Amino acid sequence: MEKKFGKFGKKRRINGKLGIVMDTLRGLAITLIVFTFIVFFASSIIHNLLRVGEVSSKYTGKYKNLYSVGNNKMMNIYTEGNGERTLVILSEYATESPVLKYKALADSLSSEYKVVIVEYLGYGFSLSTKEERTNNKIVEELRSGLKEAEIYGPYILMPFSTSNVYANYYSQNYPEEVGGIISVDGMYAESLENNKFKDDYLSNLIFNVKFYSTLSFSGIFRWGTYLKPEKFNIDKISNNSSYGKDEIKLYRNLLSNKFLTKSMKNEIYKLKDNMKEIANYKYLSTLPTLQILTSNNINSYNKRDEDIKKYAENLITNEQIQKIKILDGEISDYLFDSEMIKQLKNVIRVYF
Repeated sequence: MEKKFGKFGKKRRINGKLGIVMDTLRGLAITLIVFTFIVFFASSIIHNLLRVGEVSSKYTGKYKNLYSVGNNKMMNIYTEGNGERTLVILSEYATESPVLKYKALADSLSSEYKVVIVEYLGYGFSLSTKEERTNNKIVEELRSGLKEAEIYGPYILMPFSTSNVYANYYSQNYPEEVGGIISVDGMYAESLENNKFKDDYLSNLIFNVKFYSTLSFSGIFRWGTYLKPEKFNIDKISNNSSYGKDEIKLYRNLLSNKFLTKSMKNEIYKLKDNMKEIANYKYLSTLPTLQILTSNNINSYNKRDEDIKKYAENLITNEQIQKIKILDGEISDYLFDSEMIKQLKNVIRVYF
């Protein structure tokens, strides 16, 4: 009898052991989930308590200069230098603090230009807005803010990334106000002809914006600036003499509190339409332009089977005053590394 049922007894013992293992794993999983929720809510509470003392409305330093752009909307505009020519820096998409991100570059260029850093509505110290982020809205707010600040054109626009779309729209509709364009790793409407950009890149970008914006409440990005400072360029800023302890602290606060604001989300939802609107745009033959492309950005486009150099060439109508310059590395190096900022300044000096 013992021999006859030996196999069944062995199976029962194995099943019993597996049951214990499964129960243990199930208990660990539940513990992990509970712990994750506790950490998430604790982080959210701490983050939002800290925000009370950090809200941008309480800041009264030199980096905050608000100007009315209509309907109780206030835009922050920061100025460095007193040069005869006015260079207006327009930030890349979702920059939490354009004033501080481009400060070192502005400091360098201020010896030759009147450098203006504009913070779109919902960016930096500017108030947010619920209005659609169309080309027309963004450009009209920009024009209104500059006028209120008594900064007059013609302007040399210096757009980064998505702001190239708005700069081209500005130039197309108000050519008398634009004296030149220096685009840096600009986004081009011609990308919409590439399926990988239109169907994959743009869709993934919108999904990521929706996803990560839901996490901003938790304060995860606040702790990220300490745990992974290199991801937020905190390490590079710390090594640049343009930034002191107060600037670094303020930058961290804005990274935490202006991450993917509602205005920024509305902007990305309209990006495709905004690009379509300037699909046939080309530079006026009388407009001096410099299109700066970094090697890292070129490689990123190549992976999507896009030729960004060709996009840049297709805007040119006068090769005598419209140039393309390729720089090695990535754009963040030219914003925070002192030697590379000098290199970028020298490139601009040659063409402008």
